[in-house]
Amino acid sequence: MATHPAEREEAGALRAELDALRRRHDEEMARANQALSAAQEKSYWLDRFRVDLNALMRSRGARELRTAARGAQAGLRAKGRRRALSDRLRGGGGEPRHEPFARRLSPDLLHASPATDVLYARLSAEDLVAIDQRLETPERGLRDAAGAGERKRLTLAFAAHHHLEPALERTGLSAEMPGDEVPSMARGPIAAGGSYYYADLVVDALRSTGFELEPGQTGLDFGCSSGRVVRVLAAAHPEIEWHGCDPLPDAIAWAQAHLPGISFNRGPELPPPPYADETFDLVFAISIWSHFSEKAALSWLDAMRRAVRPRGRLLLTTQGEHTVAHTHRVGQRSPEQLAGIREALRESGFWYAPEYGEVGDHGLANPDWGIAFLTPEWLLAKATPDWRVAAFHPGRVEGNQDLYVLEPR
Repeated sequence: MATHPAEREEAGALRAELDALRRRHDEEMARANQALSAAQEKSYWLDRFRVDLNALMRSRGARELRTAARGAQAGLRAKGRRRALSDRLRGGGGEPRHEPFARRLSPDLLHASPATDVLYARLSAEDLVAIDQRLETPERGLRDAAGAGERKRLTLAFAAHHHLEPALERTGLSAEMPGDEVPSMARGPIAAGGSYYYADLVVDALRSTGFELEPGQTGLDFGCSSGRVVRVLAAAHPEIEWHGCDPLPDAIAWAQAHLPGISFNRGPELPPPPYADETFDLVFAISIWSHFSEKAALSWLDAMRRAVRPRGRLLLTTQGEHTVAHTHRVGQRSPEQLAGIREALRESGFWYAPEYGEVGDHGLANPDWGIAFLTPEWLLAKATPDWRVAAFHPGRVEGNQDLYVLEPR
C-alpha cells in the first residue's frame, strides 16, 4: 500500500525527534555514570540503589527528557500511528529490540558476608542502640531497605561515620578516612571504616577453594590504594599479618600514618615487588589486572607466583564479557567500542588500551597501565602450568568483573 507524502513527512519528523531524544538520553546517562564512578564506591549495594534513582532521575536534564518523551508519545497516540511507527523504527515486526551485549549466563553474585559477620557479632546490644540513635533519616532509610548482609555492612559503616568509639573499639575498626587530596575509591558515610563488601568478597572466595584464614598466615593487598579493603580484613582477622602495597605515594603515605597494625609499602610499577620469594599465604588484587597490558599482566602473574607460598592463593578480579554487558547497560562506552572489545576477546582473549594517556591515573602515567579486558580462556592458557585455577566466579564483583582464585602448582 502506498504511503501518503504527508504521512512520510510526519513519520520522518517523528523519527528525527525520537532519535534526538535517544541521543540526549544517552548523553545524560553517560555524564551521570561518569560523575558517579568518580565519586561513589563501586559496590554491589551502591550500584543498585544510588546510580539511577538518586542521581540521574532527579537531574534537570532527566526531567526535561521525560517531559519531552511524554509529549512525543502523546503526539503519536493522537495520530493513531504510535505502534506502527515504533515497529518501523525498530525494524518492523513489533518484537523487542535486540540487546547486542546481553548475556544469558547470569552473574554469580556474592550472597555471603563472612568478614562482616565477624565484625557485626562483636557489637553489643548497647552499640546497636547507640548506632540507631545517631542515624539520620536518609541513613535509616537506606539501612532498613537493604538485605540482611548489606544491613550489617551499613551498620558498621555508620558506626565509623558517627565515631561511636565503644563500637569501634569492640570491632577493631577505625573512623579515619582519607581526605579529598588522597586517592581513594570510596568516600562518604557508607564507605566509612573501609569496604566491607570487598572484604567479604575476598574471604568468601578463598573459602570456596578450601582456604581458611588462620593465625600465623601472611596476606597482601596488591594495589591497595589507601587501604580500604585490607583495613577491614585486619579488623576482622587481626591474627593474620597483613600487608599492602601500591605505587601511588600519597595513598601509601596516608595509610602508613593512619592505619596502624598493617605494613604498607610503596610498590613499583614493574616487577619485582618489594618482597622476598614465598612471603605470602594469600595475595588479593581487586581490579588490578583490569588495568595491566598483556605484557604487564603476564609479568605480574610470574612475580606473584614467586611471592606466594606453596598451597597459598592469589585472588584477582578482571574485566570480561560481563563487564562488556554491564558497561553497555550503564552507558559508559559506545556500542561501537564495545563491539571492538568483544571481537578482540573472541579472537585473542585480551583487549587493552592505554586510556589514561600522559595525565595518568592519579598521576600514574605508564604505557602498561590502562584499561584491560580478558577471558577465562586467556588466563587459563597463560597462567598454566605455573598456576591452577581453583575457582572462577563470572560477574561476581557487582555483576561486572569476574573473580578468579589461583593456586600455585
